[in-house]
Amino acid sequence: MYRAHFCGLSSCLHRDYGAWARCLVNRDSAFLALLGSALTVDGPAVINTTCCNPLGKKREMLRAGPILQYAAAVTICGLSTKLEDDANDERGARRWLAMAGREMLGEAGTTAFGRLHALGFHVDDVTALLRAQPQEEHSRADLASAAQPTCAAYGEIVAHLGQLAGAPSAALREIGWQLGFLVYTQDAWEDWAGDQKCRRFNPLHALVEENARRERVVTVMRQASERLRVAFDSLTVRRNRDLLRGVLVEGANRRVLAVSQSRADEKTRKRKTPAPREHQSWRCRDCCDCWGWCDCFDCCECVRCSPRAGGAICDCNPCDGDGCGCCGCDCSCN
Repeated sequence: MYRAHFCGLSSCLHRDYGAWARCLVNRDSAFLALLGSALTVDGPAVINTTCCNPLGKKREMLRAGPILQYAAAVTICGLSTKLEDDANDERGARRWLAMAGREMLGEAGTTAFGRLHALGFHVDDVTALLRAQPQEEHSRADLASAAQPTCAAYGEIVAHLGQLAGAPSAALREIGWQLGFLVYTQDAWEDWAGDQKCRRFNPLHALVEENARRERVVTVMRQASERLRVAFDSLTVRRNRDLLRGVLVEGANRRVLAVSQSRADEKTRKRKTPAPREHQSWRCRDCCDCWGWCDCFDCCECVRCSPRAGGAICDCNPCDGDGCGCCGCDCSCN
């Protein structure tokens, strides 16, 4: 079902914005489509067809509808806004690349903004929230105030699914708000060393000592994760609740765990020190999305593609204690 949404969104991007737009499909927008279809009364229309490769195996894929069109338009508009911000804020090569990307996006961005207007989404208000982000980031801004524009934008994006699916929007807005806070806070933690070196704003700069910074970040992220769980439990989800919980609630918990177990400069350290070959290539059998990446939520067999590992197969159930954690939990444990 996750793959059906992922590939359906990819096909929708292709149809509405061109073949190149398939490259923009991502797990965030796939989650948006999955959540929206889970709230609708009638459920998503699924067809059995191929995706990118006309000679490939036929699989289930969502038929285009308002939910997929909305997720696709949000994907394009998100990229357009990001490129515009980078063109205004970055310097040197990054600025020129952002300007070139904005020009290349061109008509697709205009079409996406028009589609969102047609679907009743307040594009201008959310765009204004995102553009206000730099104004909120100043030397005296704390984490909560600095994250507010991002949180509010995420909240409105997720809440609009309620209007499209005929569901209450309050819990959805809370989910989006807390999800935005988790994303912003985790980025602030991971970018701390680089931001300090380049003298860029970071709401955690006041916490110079790493353990104090980690304790603060983990505390607020745990609170956001719990609020997100409560909001999700209050939703009337008509289908795929376990799948959504694995993506959203368990995903939020994994974000907290990643911060609690990582170093602040891990992102920089990873760039400088590449991982060994045997840790770089996982793939899943018969459970990949249209680009060949492992979905890791619904597969049953994983193969480690390293000669040293001998191609060992694990059952991808992290609940049975065998140490394989590459897929979502497929049993009824907490």
